[in-house]
Amino acid sequence: MDNKVNRFFKVNNINTDDIKYVIHENKKTAVFLIEGKSIETWIPMKDIYENLPKNDFLNIQKGILVNAKQIVNISYNGIYTMTDGHTFQGRKRGLSEHRKIRKKLGLASSVLSSDDYIPPLGLLEKCTLLDKMPIAFCVIELVFDEKGHGVDFVFRYCNEMMADVEGMPVSEMINRSFYEVFENGDKKWLVTYADVALNGNKHTLTDYSPEIDKHLTIYCYQPIPGYCACILIPK
Repeated sequence: MDNKVNRFFKVNNINTDDIKYVIHENKKTAVFLIEGKSIETWIPMKDIYENLPKNDFLNIQKGILVNAKQIVNISYNGIYTMTDGHTFQGRKRGLSEHRKIRKKLGLASSVLSSDDYIPPLGLLEKCTLLDKMPIAFCVIELVFDEKGHGVDFVFRYCNEMMADVEGMPVSEMINRSFYEVFENGDKKWLVTYADVALNGNKHTLTDYSPEIDKHLTIYCYQPIPGYCACILIPK
């Protein structure tokens, strides 16, 4: 590692795994960390990039490096959405390259018609353990529009009790948009689910659900980036 870059990392206790992204602007390089803080330096970004693991960091645009492990979506227009919700426009001249990266990382398609997308097998295998759990449980995926913004969510897993709570067969919910299944669904749920899926925050919702005419308490958490798991308890 370059001596000046090595000193910068040591003085600021920076571990490369803890870097979300690096941005160069106003002649300075800012390193943004997972914990939420950023550290500025006069070291050129190209020097920082040369000392980062090549397989882990992507130079998606002039002045922008991102940690591949912190990407939750890449839209067809080359917009990268990170785990903290921040979005970056990748190079517009190389959109096919962004699509290749999305495929390599195993990211979902960014459009609402992506019903044929299958989430990582590890997640589905774990969920099957809850098939007969006597409490309603589901996993939903945040779906993005072509501009990289979260606009809907899709049921990727529902246990048997979800049919009782939602009042319809599980087969009619899986891999379908919430607002396709429930045409009168309230958009208020999307904001909370998006925060969980993107930022990993946990939420407890207690509210009336007009689409099923029930009062629910919903416990939400992030099983993996881009997804929100929900435990639903009718009141």
